[in-house]
Amino acid sequence: MNSKISNKGFSSLIFFTSQSMFLGVGLTQILNSSKQASPFAVLLGFGLGFIVLYLFLKLLNYEKDLTIYEKLEKLFGKTIGNILNILLTILFALYFVYNLWSIQIYIQNKYLDKTPSVIILILFLIPIIYSVNKGIKAISKLSLVIFIITVFEILLSIFGLINFLEIDNLKPFFNTPFSNILKNALYFISYFLTPTFMLLTVPKNQIENQKKLNLHIIIFYIFGCINFLLLFTFIISIFGIELASLFYYPEFTLLKKINYLDFIQHVENILSTQWLFSLFISGVSSLYFVNGYLHHKNINKKLLYYLFILISLIISTMLFKNTTVGYDLVKNYFVKIYSIPIFILLVISIIISVLKKNKN
Repeated sequence: MNSKISNKGFSSLIFFTSQSMFLGVGLTQILNSSKQASPFAVLLGFGLGFIVLYLFLKLLNYEKDLTIYEKLEKLFGKTIGNILNILLTILFALYFVYNLWSIQIYIQNKYLDKTPSVIILILFLIPIIYSVNKGIKAISKLSLVIFIITVFEILLSIFGLINFLEIDNLKPFFNTPFSNILKNALYFISYFLTPTFMLLTVPKNQIENQKKLNLHIIIFYIFGCINFLLLFTFIISIFGIELASLFYYPEFTLLKKINYLDFIQHVENILSTQWLFSLFISGVSSLYFVNGYLHHKNINKKLLYYLFILISLIISTMLFKNTTVGYDLVKNYFVKIYSIPIFILLVISIIISVLKKNKN
């Protein structure tokens, strides 16, 4: 728990946790609502997201030697702070369950349609549990290595798709009311930045070279936003908005267009692993949050920890009747259940920390 981690490794976690909620949910929701203006919604969300990112960095800088659980108890008092910690742990436990469900649905739809979901989840859970048990230093190193692989995959995707671009499909650029674009920009922020709150389990003093930490976090944030800006642009310009709106996984369908040198085909199964990487790191981060709370409360860790994993495995296989129901519920309730409470807590925490600092 006390091992120092690199600031780049920590920052790379932000990139992956910010991607996971778009698979099957965020992309289709913004595409269906903003149409050709979807890239502008991403740009607007990118700009407004700096406000939330600033609040995240402020809370990370508060009491640098404390975890988020200890910070909340210090800011709100033991009783209220403990209640808030329990609520956050429940939220990210549910996020972990949803993440497992999303993994098995994506793999069954695109790779192993005849494989039982339990087998798929067990194969994913083994490295997730192993990574969490090894600690945040190992997690950050793994994340940075996977990030390098992901960048390579993204560059290969761009190279393979650029010849298919049809700029006319992006027109008219502003066929959607600005209020709708603003709404989807806020959805973009919600899906992109809410999961990053999990990373506050790591005290800032546990990160090496803290002077460059803010810069690296911003760089990874910018890279993640650019990735989605390009993704929306490619999807709309290649398929047209009407066709793009029909796909459950437009990002996977997009990769099917790629072939290199007219004979290297079906590379989508390789290049689409960038989404599996995001789901994997998000699963590791959310389980690490739950595990961190058990450490914080000195609860019988092994018993509850593995019991929680077992229950999550069972629930995730029975979570929704079908994919449509699952994604519709997330689209309708994610902002209300997750984003708004977490952002409100973030703002109130910053206000209280500033007031306490001024009082001292």
